[in-house]
Amino acid sequence: MITGKLNIFGKTITVILLLCAFITSCSKEEIPAGESDVTVYPHFIWDITVELEQPNNWCVTVFTEKVAITNIAEGKQYLLTWKGGLTTGQKTDAILKTIVRNEQTKITELDILEVKDSDNGIYELFFRGGGRKGEIVFTK
Repeated sequence: MITGKLNIFGKTITVILLLCAFITSCSKEEIPAGESDVTVYPHFIWDITVELEQPNNWCVTVFTEKVAITNIAEGKQYLLTWKGGLTTGQKTDAILKTIVRNEQTKITELDILEVKDSDNGIYELFFRGGGRKGEIVFTK
């Protein structure tokens, strides 16, 4: 009788440990976006969606008041400029230029540009202008 109870107790402990291991492995989060449950990955969204830091011919170049998203193979570049640096907050004089090889550069004056500098090594730039919304997310 005691052997049967010990056997059930041992199986119960084993099941609990396996359940804990399963829950722990399934609850690993990637970089959170602010306080939401959304996973943040480096990307650019405007008239296209580009995953950055992927082998897709797109690259990001970052300066203090300028970010360029470039695809040399396609001859296309998005150049976002502003005043106010990369610190968290709203920025002024924001412009997004869409530069395409053999075409005239499109200039969009932005109504809003907000930078979020998170503690986890991610910059998030949210912008709006010309009736559209866009964003750039990149690692430091």
